[in-house]
Amino acid sequence: MWRLTCPRCGFKGEEGRYYPFCPRCGGALELEGELPKYGRLLGEGNTPLVYRRTRLGVLGFKLEYLNPSGSFKDRGTSVSLQLARDLGYRCTVEDSSGNSGISTATYAAYLGLEATIAVPASAPQGKKEVLRSLGANVIELPTREEAARFAEGLSSRCFYVSHSRSAVFLEGMKSAGQELPEDVRSVIVPSASFSLLLGIWRGARGRVRLYAVQGSSNPSLAKYLKPLAIGRSLESRLADGLVLRDAPRAPEAAKAVSESGGGLVVVSDPEIAEATKELWRTGFMAEPTSATAYAAARLLREAGVDVEGAVLMLTGNGLKLYDLVSRL
Repeated sequence: MWRLTCPRCGFKGEEGRYYPFCPRCGGALELEGELPKYGRLLGEGNTPLVYRRTRLGVLGFKLEYLNPSGSFKDRGTSVSLQLARDLGYRCTVEDSSGNSGISTATYAAYLGLEATIAVPASAPQGKKEVLRSLGANVIELPTREEAARFAEGLSSRCFYVSHSRSAVFLEGMKSAGQELPEDVRSVIVPSASFSLLLGIWRGARGRVRLYAVQGSSNPSLAKYLKPLAIGRSLESRLADGLVLRDAPRAPEAAKAVSESGGGLVVVSDPEIAEATKELWRTGFMAEPTSATAYAAARLLREAGVDVEGAVLMLTGNGLKLYDLVSRL
């Protein structure tokens, strides 16, 4: 059996009952016990790890953008919505700047669940069109924070995926760390809600050095960690997946990064644009948010950090944003 608990206020949920966030303090939850064992619903996970010699040395590229909906979010969404099905939910809701919503809409469509996705007005038009094509009800709000509040309001009747606070979603993300070969020592991870970073840390059982990558517009980890390297601009608008300003799991993420011996890298639009173009011309069709990992590797190398053999998490598919990529 399983239950969800809150490490911040001590809340303990009922056994077998889902909560998207702590109903007492609003914090991120943890899983106590074990969830049912779920299979790969649409073939998510087990993404290729491709090593390539670059001007930075040999790097590994984990192609998370080859997941079914085009992003790493499928790992957490698959577990979440299979649980939603088993608990009898008929609808699901998620707040998202794009990829989490597309993942939720994809798996909801497969499972026959009604999906409502709340997005900020700044979300890329191409991603909003994908959501509508998947049959999702798309609600546009002025900001990312207002989108989250809207989703919370529907959580009393619909399964709220809540990728930034859900213990169930985070449980699904552990597979990303479990798939890393034993000889991998460093991982560079684009990070906003920190579900992927913490999933890798837990799945790999703390054996890898973590480098968290954030955009210069919203470097939430800078409250806790001094960046090892910083880009040359104060804007990171190209990284639409890194817009979350106040991630509930930021303190835990900062602790994991520090304990791993890694660090924080803050990138900006000039480096993101250069990295995106270079990745595409190397055969990796990553979206700009994904390309922040390569931009960070370049900045780390310039700062004197040895990135040889590091694995870069290419988190989302650039084909969703081809209009943008083609203009870089």
